[in-house]
Amino acid sequence: MLRTRIAPTPSGYLHFGNAFNFMLCWLVARKANGKVLLRIDDLDTARFRPAYLEEIFRTLEWLGISYDEGPSGPEDFLENHSQQTRLPLYQDALKQLELMDDPLFACALSRAKIRQMSEAGKYPASGVHQNLSLQAPGVAWRIKTPSGNPIQFYDEAMGLCEVDLFEEMRHFVIRRKDGIISYQLASLVDDIHYGINFIVRGQDLIQSTAAQCFLADKLDLSAFRACRFYHHPLIQHPTGEKLSKSAGANSIKAWRESGKTPVLFFQWVAKVIGLEAAGVRTSGDLLAQFEMSHLQQEFSGASGPEM
Repeated sequence: MLRTRIAPTPSGYLHFGNAFNFMLCWLVARKANGKVLLRIDDLDTARFRPAYLEEIFRTLEWLGISYDEGPSGPEDFLENHSQQTRLPLYQDALKQLELMDDPLFACALSRAKIRQMSEAGKYPASGVHQNLSLQAPGVAWRIKTPSGNPIQFYDEAMGLCEVDLFEEMRHFVIRRKDGIISYQLASLVDDIHYGINFIVRGQDLIQSTAAQCFLADKLDLSAFRACRFYHHPLIQHPTGEKLSKSAGANSIKAWRESGKTPVLFFQWVAKVIGLEAAGVRTSGDLLAQFEMSHLQQEFSGASGPEM
């Protein structure tokens, strides 16, 4: 059975790019008679706000996007579904990597210092690995990405993808200086834990998919390697700017509170993925037209609806 997940972070108010991703996940699962998990990624406690958590549930309800597994609301999430409840799983995976033959190293370099050393902001190729213990205070844990060994995976729309992590995400962080497990490792562990086998995400996360495949190979997590992936084009502001959770005026919340209904959003989604927008009033109307083959079509437009 197809199992996918909606995986927002409570670090800002959701925008149309987030809502578009949610809708695609829901359409894929419902068309395939699969299951949708709501997984809220809250490891980054510094950016967490209760209002952002509440807004996730309001947005899903407003859009008519149902899910089969996951928290019923904010209180249930915090008590039973927070990533904080799965910290032992992440630590177990981290420990496995730590015990391997020298894949990890400690790094005290700041992002600013790395940018000074590399115009592209990439981690230096060689010569700066500091002789620090992984147990030293104030260090991040990085995993070595060998050169000349690109990661391959298959995307439903783009076909075979190949990412050279040594060039694109050299020696990426798997545990931050504050001790928080990185998104790359936590997301991988969660997807395995919940039996996810179809992942819908934006094209800005192609490198993350490669990083997680790399970690899956290290940890012998073949189930993740068997996942199907669909990386959709990013949705931009009508002016061409990248959508951001920090831009509150472009949020679903602002749209909803201005008195607009979801109908315009549904019709916009229909146009973007090549469906007939006339007559679309609900998420069910979208589902009636949607076929998995629509994932192979290029978007007719990648700008969010006018506010």
